[in-house]
Amino acid sequence: MIRPLLASVLLSAAFSAAAQNTPAANFTDMWWNPSESGWGLNITQHAATNKAFVVWYTYDPREPETATPEASDYKPLWMVLPNSTWTSPTTLTGAVYVTRGSPYFQGWNPAAHGAQEVGTFTFQFSGLSDGTFTWNIVPPGGLASTNPAFGLPSFSGTRAITRQSF
Repeated sequence: MIRPLLASVLLSAAFSAAAQNTPAANFTDMWWNPSESGWGLNITQHAATNKAFVVWYTYDPREPETATPEASDYKPLWMVLPNSTWTSPTTLTGAVYVTRGSPYFQGWNPAAHGAQEVGTFTFQFSGLSDGTFTWNIVPPGGLASTNPAFGLPSFSGTRAITRQSF
């Protein structure tokens, strides 16, 4: 009698915990901060797995294209969150990677590709069209010069984000 009751309680708790980690909505879209144009996020949510793939496109603080850099002088930098976890129905988090590859016009070159874990992203959605994006980038030390995160400084921050309306 006690065993079936205990099993029922444990199973119920497991289903309850799993339900708490189901996303509250589909947040797939382009996201940005309208007062800071020039960077943004692409969130693609996969309903079958409750995972999301995120790309943060911004500018690389390592590589200004001029000796006296202005904001427009930095090269693009894309960071990805390929395997996320919903820690609540409105909170998505995971490890972020810096990637490197060859341009589409040069063809596939396996030696030119790589990825390096450099920190974490967290998204806290306050509604269907608003949220907060938090990042903490802390690349590991001792990276080879061929590593995509070589020379990347540590940086962190939080920004309000809005779903891009079309």
